Amino acid sequence: MTEAHAQGTKAASAVAVTASTAALACGVCCVLPFAVPAAFLGSIGGVLAWFAEAYRWLTPIAVVAVGAGWTWVGYQSWRTRRSPAHSTLLVMTFATIMMVAAWIWPMFESTVIAFVGR
Repeated sequence: MTEAHAQGTKAASAVAVTASTAALACGVCCVLPFAVPAAFLGSIGGVLAWFAEAYRWLTPIAVVAVGAGWTWVGYQSWRTRRSPAHSTLLVMTFATIMMVAAWIWPMFESTVIAFVGR
């Protein structure tokens, strides 16, 4: 192999590496901004559909969890002879409100969907 041939091979390799790097950079720059949001939205849709199907068994679990939380707060208050922290009461009240909203959602779901759909 001659020295000129070896330098030609190096130059061709450098051009191939540069071209493939440029193609990869263009692909990342141009394709990802379109592909990632579509994949993200598709994934969120699947997760929401799963939660819609899981409503029947997740809601009773939430009721038990919130009830256990209130029981634990009451037990700790009784055991230490101190009232719970204000933030604890706020968080537990919020959890109770959200749980009740989830529990009664089927009763007013059709009305809300009809109102939003106008």
